[in-house]
Amino acid sequence: ELARQGLFGSADGARAAGDVVDRFWAAYNAHDVDAAVALYASDATHHEVAQGNRTEGAEMIGAGLKRFLESFPDARWEERRRIASAGGAAIAYRLTGRLAAPLGPFRTPGQELDLEGMFMIECVGGRITSTADYWDAATFGRQMQAAA
Repeated sequence: ELARQGLFGSADGARAAGDVVDRFWAAYNAHDVDAAVALYASDATHHEVAQGNRTEGAEMIGAGLKRFLESFPDARWEERRRIASAGGAAIAYRLTGRLAAPLGPFRTPGQELDLEGMFMIECVGGRITSTADYWDAATFGRQMQAAA
């Protein structure tokens, strides 16, 4: 009913955005940075809310993802829940992995990551125009300091 009223866009638009989100999530879990970057518009933005960092441009977003995956080569995003529309999706996730290489101030390898978060993805014309990742920096910091 809501889609019919235009509140979440058309059913076809929601399916198209859902396809982009599915491919994005698969690229992340396959650690395929090139496939993830190909889904972004060239002028897309990514916001790491917990850190207050904003990255502009698909290539720079890909470079950040590559650095993260070098530190967590076994990273795995498990989708918990998705709310989707023709404009994108909000995805509640659980991220797991083990620190294998330094990441920012976290130097000691071996710490286990088990973090819940929310990823917001906005799509226009079959491309991701904006992503925002919400997670708890204090939980991340505690887990990364545990083995130090």
